[in-house]
Amino acid sequence: MPAILRDAISIIKQHQRAFIALNVAFYGLFALSMLATVFAPELQAQFKPSIDESFEKPGLFNTVAGAYASRDLPVAIGMTFLVNLVVASIAMATLPTFVVPFVGIPVVLYRAFLWGVMFAPIGPLAVTLVPHSLTLLIEGQAYVLVAFAAYVQARMFLWPERYGLIRHRDGYMAGAVSTLKLYPLVMLALAVGAIYEVIEAVYVMPLLLRS
Repeated sequence: MPAILRDAISIIKQHQRAFIALNVAFYGLFALSMLATVFAPELQAQFKPSIDESFEKPGLFNTVAGAYASRDLPVAIGMTFLVNLVVASIAMATLPTFVVPFVGIPVVLYRAFLWGVMFAPIGPLAVTLVPHSLTLLIEGQAYVLVAFAAYVQARMFLWPERYGLIRHRDGYMAGAVSTLKLYPLVMLALAVGAIYEVIEAVYVMPLLLRS
């Protein structure tokens, strides 16, 4: 195993209970919100219009949608990866945690809730959940790692003495280093997820919808 991944695995082992708890919270919330939407489909109707609008109006998400529509695999994969990394992970969860400790965790959990609502198996697109479930599993793990990095960073900052450090400033910097060490795993999961998601959306889903 490359050293860059060994460091990340070592941090996970050091905080194993927290990592497991975040996995249970993320996928559990996803499952519960999906189940709730199956029994109350109006939940999806509340969120879907605004999400659809973000992909239709000019901007970043519309550009990504255009790459999918043109079946330009390298561009679609690259843009999916960058949006998930830079916007969804770094800008929305990791950087805010350096200002407000732990805030990246509820941000990620809200994504799990939203996924459950949006991808609930209702309506004519329900059949697409079968292939897309793997995308959600892989990319979901990336976001769990982002939440985990937020947990480790905040914990090292607030309780530096537990890590053999004296000052909060030292804990803050050590937490930043730990976050950097965890991000190769985040990037790996997002890369694999982007490749599968684009292939699935371009080739697999059209076949399912035509059948």
